Amino acid sequence: MTTASAEPDDDLREGAARFAAAAFGPAKLRALRDTPDGLDRAALADAGGEGWLAILAPEAEGGMGQGLAAACGVAEAFGRALAPIPFAGAAACLLAAQALRTAFGPEALQALLNGSMLALPVPARDGARFTATRAAGGWRVEGSARGVFGAPAADFLLIEADTPDGPALALLPRNNPGLSIKMARTVDGASTGDIAASCDVAAGAVIVGAEAAGLRQAITTALDILCAAELVGLADAAIELTLGHLRTRQQFGRALGSFQALQFRAVDAHIGVALARALTSEAARMADRDGEAGAVIAAAAKVKAADAAREATRATVQLHGAIGFTDEHDIGLFLKRAISLDVAWGTQAHHRVGIAARALDGAAREVGFRQDSAADAGFRAEVRGWLEQNLPSHLRNLPTRPDHKEADTWHRQLFARGWVAPAWPREFGGMGASVAQQLILFEEMGAAGAPEISGQAISHLGPILQVFGSPEQKARHLPGMLSGETTWCQGYSEPGAGSDLASLRTKAARDGDDFVVNGSKIWTTWAHHADWMFALVRTNPDAKKQLGITFILIDMKTPGVTRRPIQTLAGDDEFSEVFFDDVRVPASNVVGAVDDGWRVATAVLEKERLNGANPRKCAQLFPLISRAAKDSGAARDAAFRDRLARASIDYMALCAVYARIAGATEARTAPTGDFAFAKLVNAELAQTLCELLIEAFGPNGAVDGPLEIGGELIWPGRTFLQSRRNTIHGGTVEIQRGLIARRALGLG
Repeated sequence: MTTASAEPDDDLREGAARFAAAAFGPAKLRALRDTPDGLDRAALADAGGEGWLAILAPEAEGGMGQGLAAACGVAEAFGRALAPIPFAGAAACLLAAQALRTAFGPEALQALLNGSMLALPVPARDGARFTATRAAGGWRVEGSARGVFGAPAADFLLIEADTPDGPALALLPRNNPGLSIKMARTVDGASTGDIAASCDVAAGAVIVGAEAAGLRQAITTALDILCAAELVGLADAAIELTLGHLRTRQQFGRALGSFQALQFRAVDAHIGVALARALTSEAARMADRDGEAGAVIAAAAKVKAADAAREATRATVQLHGAIGFTDEHDIGLFLKRAISLDVAWGTQAHHRVGIAARALDGAAREVGFRQDSAADAGFRAEVRGWLEQNLPSHLRNLPTRPDHKEADTWHRQLFARGWVAPAWPREFGGMGASVAQQLILFEEMGAAGAPEISGQAISHLGPILQVFGSPEQKARHLPGMLSGETTWCQGYSEPGAGSDLASLRTKAARDGDDFVVNGSKIWTTWAHHADWMFALVRTNPDAKKQLGITFILIDMKTPGVTRRPIQTLAGDDEFSEVFFDDVRVPASNVVGAVDDGWRVATAVLEKERLNGANPRKCAQLFPLISRAAKDSGAARDAAFRDRLARASIDYMALCAVYARIAGATEARTAPTGDFAFAKLVNAELAQTLCELLIEAFGPNGAVDGPLEIGGELIWPGRTFLQSRRNTIHGGTVEIQRGLIARRALGLG
């Protein structure tokens, strides 16, 4: 499998950052207000002189010949520095360098490369419509477009047009007598223009056929990706500026950043930008290797980045308080620039129409950031074929785990096939699968609607014992976990210690060769079915918080253990409360060292990063939503389609983050960026999709039982209710936001 490729050349990225910081900045953006056409021509010439405008232009035409992955680093640096030039448009147009040289001569091309002249695109978006018809000695180009970003400053326009023979690209000089541009200022001081054309142009100034189609796609894909990267850069810079304010500004005797409401707003801005950056980077990589597939993801990246930048800059202005509403502070410039780039060369509304159609056609979950090798493609086919033959229809697309008996049967089927513990090393009886094979299993299980098995043994305790367990503990317990003969539950949460797990009070006092356990655990999944529990207990009541906690294994048949099942909101008896009254547990059941249980329990959390961010459940929901929406008629509702498009874009962004995490896991390196938020995003997106599933079923959305569509059973009501746990278990999303605020943003 091909993993996410390496980051663009660091020297190139750092060089662009140094140049942009020196050449651009807030003062330059403010100065645009005094220019006649909303363009800083000196800044454009500086960028051209350093070669940045020519980053995508072919080397044969005097350009750098770099791909979009490299160009993203430049665009992000320009965005951070509030570049007072339409960089995305200028760089994208130079993909057509050969056509520009043919149409206007080598001198004109050189002027575009060095920034003394400017060419900008006019894509066929947001109502823009142009036609090109053959006329004596050339072509007649007619049509109009509204709000073309930077058009009043352009020396040449590259207009997407239609001809009787197919798509065309018309290259028009600004001084063509049949071309008019009505200028308006954008809020950041740049310009936009309404274009009307009724022009006669030379034969060589209109490109038709395959060449035109290829150039149009390449230019619009580059526009979306580079504009997205600029938006990411400016939003990130705005957040950085604001974090400094929150850390130092005092209010009520405390730093502003210590207030939870402000922390959460900053965290959400940070998450949005991190998702947009990951999606933009992956879109660039995909476009570099497959332009057609990359075009779809590029459109999603532009929407996600525009949305993230708009939300982030609104938040940063708010977090500055009254000074944020003054023109003298720089923070407002980021908001203004975000608004302009949001609508530049293709609005969110335009892109979401196409993305919604793709989702309803069942393609939403097919993202493809990672490519299978030949061997992995064979493994995928093997998994898919086995599931088709062996996964019972009544176990597909269940809203929660099947009952204990059914789950046990499915566990044993996976064990017999050798796939129950793909991440376990072979020495412990696992599959020893590569990261690629693990992902394929996740993806194909999700696509088939396969049920979850209990993860307490396979995902949690098993990896802990492999690292910290004694030889006797491994030999006794690992085989039963794999075969399904032993059911395990996790004893962490207590009535007074849920997300604040370090406050647990269940005590274990040493008595000879035993520990005597007293206390209780709650929200314990499947405790009423479990043979064994792995638990955290307090063995040193005088130690602070985590320091006196021990990790211990408890046989649930031991006298003094009482279980009380708890019915969930979705109607399942999934949870239990467990009481311990003088329960004697052999000291040999301690895993690791006494009083060192916190380290034992948390050491495996890093290993769960790949699983916690896995968008398997989200992928499983898209086809269900599509089928239900088509059946009920919800698919014809524009508002529903728009919400589905937004969820699809968020899913693509989550998949981009997951690709980064998976690639780093496979390479055994730390992922580029802080992705602690991925589990949080995954949980909230799954809830959003479950809400869309309710809407997709229309009047039947609240039905408690299964509904049949196309021979398949879907549970809208219970699926929605079950999803409410996503943002609670494993630490609520509020707790996770607090952790991100402190650890990633330095607030607190």
